[in-house]
Amino acid sequence: MKCRICGSEFRPTQGGGRPQKYCSAKCRNKAKVMARKGASAKPDSPKPEHDKTEAPKELTSVEFKRMMDDSLEDVLRTNRDVLAHALTDPGTPANALAAISRQLIAVTERLDQLEGGDPLLDLTTDTDESEEMDAAGTGAEII
Repeated sequence: MKCRICGSEFRPTQGGGRPQKYCSAKCRNKAKVMARKGASAKPDSPKPEHDKTEAPKELTSVEFKRMMDDSLEDVLRTNRDVLAHALTDPGTPANALAAISRQLIAVTERLDQLEGGDPLLDLTTDTDESEEMDAAGTGAEII
């Protein structure tokens, strides 16, 4: 049921007597004051509902991939920095240097692949689209 003063939904209490018109004593008192002043009890603008959360905006696959790429780039940069520090640290065992060096090169190459190009010019390009373009025989090639 809706309150006649504030317009909010409420569940009437069970019991005898007249049916409930207002959600609270505050609204009932406000209605009495308005009746004394000669105004009819009109609903105000409904109370803002702060408890309800807005449904999140759905992401497109491109937006989701970009969101994931950004965090992957951060992880790769952190990994690159740790590996570079370990490679130059005098406390690193000599038998670990080759493996650390290989990992550092792989991480750096992966970062270069992710960062390759100006992100402002490549807002809608998807890797699947570029493969389709190549398959279509356009001769376009992404390097």
